[in-house]
Amino acid sequence: MNQNSVPLLEAARRYLSIDHAAFYTPGHKRSRGINHELLELFGKSVFQLDLPELPEIEEAIADAEILAAKAYGSDRTWFLTNGSTCGVQAMLLATCQEGDKVLIGRNCHKSAIAALVLTGATPIYLPTEYLPEFDLDLGVSPATLELFLQKHPDTKAVLLVSPNYFGICGELAKMAAIVHARNIPLLVDAAHGAHLGFHGDLPISALQAGADLVVQSTHKVAGSLTQSSMLHVKGDRIAIDRIDRALQILRSSSPNLFLMISLDVARRQMAIEGQELLTETLRLSTEARSRLSKLPSLLTLSQAEVPTLDPTRLTVMVDRLGITGFEADALFHSQLGVMAEMPTLSQLVFILSLGNHQADIDRLVRAFQQLPSHIKEPSFRPDRQFSPISLPIPRLTPRVAYFAQSDRLPLLQAIGRISAESLCPYPPGIPLICIGEEITAETVSLLQAIARSGGIVNGASDASLATIRVVK
Repeated sequence: MNQNSVPLLEAARRYLSIDHAAFYTPGHKRSRGINHELLELFGKSVFQLDLPELPEIEEAIADAEILAAKAYGSDRTWFLTNGSTCGVQAMLLATCQEGDKVLIGRNCHKSAIAALVLTGATPIYLPTEYLPEFDLDLGVSPATLELFLQKHPDTKAVLLVSPNYFGICGELAKMAAIVHARNIPLLVDAAHGAHLGFHGDLPISALQAGADLVVQSTHKVAGSLTQSSMLHVKGDRIAIDRIDRALQILRSSSPNLFLMISLDVARRQMAIEGQELLTETLRLSTEARSRLSKLPSLLTLSQAEVPTLDPTRLTVMVDRLGITGFEADALFHSQLGVMAEMPTLSQLVFILSLGNHQADIDRLVRAFQQLPSHIKEPSFRPDRQFSPISLPIPRLTPRVAYFAQSDRLPLLQAIGRISAESLCPYPPGIPLICIGEEITAETVSLLQAIARSGGIVNGASDASLATIRVVK
């Protein structure tokens, strides 16, 4: 095998030419039972390739994962069809058990909190650095990690996010050295970093930096289908069979072949064409920053402010226009023909990838040029979403809080109580209140500001945020 081969795609193509009576799942039997509207929309071959793990398919999956491991520089790679959420949970299940301490950046994704419910591990949340000019969370610093490891020498694993939603990468090589000096595994949620390592002008990947377990959402930037991800292991600090056991619990027993095929093809594309494709993506990102920086009242984040920034992620501050990112996003979507990846109270975030072209950049710049004329009477400077707040105090482990009896209280009356749910502005999916933490007036105020501005708060059992569940 070499990186030009695509075992899964080739195996699937062979099944298109096999004439046979199908007595296996799925029930539409290779398109014959599909509703005619879906058939017209998607085409027949889509359903003909919707196959279970038939002969040759399982072998092709194994071959495709071997090729992915070689391309990404891991010792073993697993394809995931239920997203990086599955990978984050598998990393913690493979390294921690009930009562074990795990150091986790407080900017973690909500999937890590769910993993703590599954494992029963005790989280020690790490505070993150902050860049006030851009209202940006910069992640955990090496100094913070060193300090907390000194305080908690019995830590079983460290979980960090790098890059984060804004493309900011941690100093992972330094942090891997700090963690490994104590023979502790470093786990990295690199959901937004599946393209790193394929171009010299990008930050190094988490695997290149020395991480032991890394999950990547291949679909976010590297071109596979939504919900498809990869989990990589490198080194001997974590036994392969522990990862396999975790995935046996978490992965679907009926993986979607389309997602698997897309991972196989995306791997080949990055391995063979990644340098060339990313060169163009980086050119577009440089041009977008240059043109937008000339517009009044806009700030764009670059490597000048954050050297570890992945430049394919474009963050634009809109707060100086007197509107929130949510309001700007609504105008872009409804009137200006541009859709951002993520609005916040003060920013818009755009993902540039190998699928973007010059016309997209031209349209983006035009939209920002037209934006001020669509704003009616800007009269305030919006609140900020990521400004440092006092870290809520963990009172119970997520697992204990999850299984505890709970009451529902009006949000303001719940201040000082222990939350029985995690509330996350989504995206980015970072909990402002984690299950098991004390609810503070500061976080309640910020949640309300986000909701008033049109943001989505995920995880709330009461979508209106009028009430919240608290531990009895």
